[in-house]
Amino acid sequence: MRISTAMQYQNHLNYLQTANGRVELASQRYNTGKLFQTAGENPAGMAASIKYESDIQAYEQYSTNANIVADTLSQEETALGQIWDALSSIQTRLIQAINGTIDDSSRAALAEDIKQTQAQIFDLMNTKNAEGDYIFSGANSSEPTYRLTSDGQYICQADGSNKYVMVSPTIKVQTTDSGLNIFENCQLAYNFGGDNANFTNADGTALSGADAGYLSAVDDYDQFKAFYEDNYNYDTGANNTFSITINGSEFTLKGPDGNTLDQGQIKDGRIVTQGMEFTLPSDFDYNATNEATGAVATGQINFTLQAPEQDNILNQLSNIIDDLLVPSNEYGEATDSDGNVMSNAQLTRNLARLQETIGIAKTQVDQYRGYVGARGANIDAIIKSNENLSLIKSEAKANVTEIDVFQAVSDLVLSNNALQVAQQSYNIVHSSTLFDYIS
Repeated sequence: MRISTAMQYQNHLNYLQTANGRVELASQRYNTGKLFQTAGENPAGMAASIKYESDIQAYEQYSTNANIVADTLSQEETALGQIWDALSSIQTRLIQAINGTIDDSSRAALAEDIKQTQAQIFDLMNTKNAEGDYIFSGANSSEPTYRLTSDGQYICQADGSNKYVMVSPTIKVQTTDSGLNIFENCQLAYNFGGDNANFTNADGTALSGADAGYLSAVDDYDQFKAFYEDNYNYDTGANNTFSITINGSEFTLKGPDGNTLDQGQIKDGRIVTQGMEFTLPSDFDYNATNEATGAVATGQINFTLQAPEQDNILNQLSNIIDDLLVPSNEYGEATDSDGNVMSNAQLTRNLARLQETIGIAKTQVDQYRGYVGARGANIDAIIKSNENLSLIKSEAKANVTEIDVFQAVSDLVLSNNALQVAQQSYNIVHSSTLFDYIS
C-alpha cells in the first residue's frame, strides 16, 4: 500500500478533530452537568428523562392543588369554629332571657344582642376564599350562600354539591361543604301542641273558655325526644294525637290506639310525663272530693306530636328576636302594635325549644368541622408524600441525565491531555521531510 504525505496529514488532522470533539463534549458535560443534550446522543436516556420530567411537573401541580385545598379547608374550619362560638354565645343569652324576673326592656336589650350575633353568623356563612368564591355555596360559588329577603327571611342559595380537587395521581379531595347540608337542612327540636282540654271539678262544675286553658312545656328534652322517636307515626299524621285523662290526683297517658303509656300522680297542679309538663288551670281543684257523692275532679288533655321540621338557624333566631320584643306577662294580656300576644309561659317554652334547636345546630356544625379537620390532616400527609415522591423522581432523572462532577472533571482533563499529545505528535511527525530519511 502506498502512503503519501497528504494521507499522513489527513490522518493526523482527523485525529486532531476527533480529540478536539472529545474536549468539546467533555467541556459541555462539565459546564451543564448533563450527560446528553439530544435524543441522538442517548435515545433511551432521553425517553426516560421526558417521562421523569412529566412526572415531576405533575407532582408540582398536585402540590400546588394540595396547598390551595389546605388553605381553603383551614378557612372553612375557622369559619365553622366561629359560628359554633357565636351559637354558644346565643345559648347563654337565651338562659338570661328565660329568667322570669327581667322586664321587657331587658328582653329588648337581649334581643338586640342576639340580633347582632345573628348578623355575625350570617356574615360567616357567606365567607369567601382568596379567589372570591363563597366557600359554603357548593358549585354555585359565585352566589352568596344566604341572602336576606325583603320580608326578613333568610334564603339558602347553595346547591348542595361539593367541589373536589386532585391532589395526587389517585386521590381526589373534597374542598368545600355545602351550606345546604350544614346550615339549611338543620333538624329543629321536636315539639308538641295542645288541641283541646276539658276539666270538671268534684262538684260537677265544668271549666270552659279561658278558665279551661292549661300551660304545656318540654320539661326534659332528652326524655321527650326518646318518647317522640318511639311513638311518632310518620305514615299517618292523624295518628299522633295523645290524651291525658285525669281522675282526682292521678293521671293516665294514652296513645292514639288507647294503650296506656304512663301513669302517675299530679303534684302541685302539674302533670310531668315523658319529658313533658302540663300545668292545670288554677280554677281546677284536682284534690277535692264531693262529700255527698264521693266524686273527684276529672278531665282530659289532648295534645299532638308535631311533624319534624327543618330550617336554618338564622330564621329561628329571627323568630325568637320577634318573641322577645313582644310585651309579655303571665296571662298574655299585653300586646304589641300588631296585636301579638305573648305570655311568659309561651315565651319560656319558645326560648327553651330554641335552646335545644341551637344545640342540634351546634352538633351539626361541629360534625362538619370534624370532617374538615380530618381532610386537613390528610392533606398535610399528602403534601409531604408529594414532596417526597417528586424528590425521588428528580433523583431518578438525575441518575439518567446528569454526570457525576468528578467524572466530568476527569473526562475533561483526560480529553485535554489527549488533545495536547495529539498536537505535539503532529508537530514532531510533520516537522521531518524526505531528505531527513535519505541522508
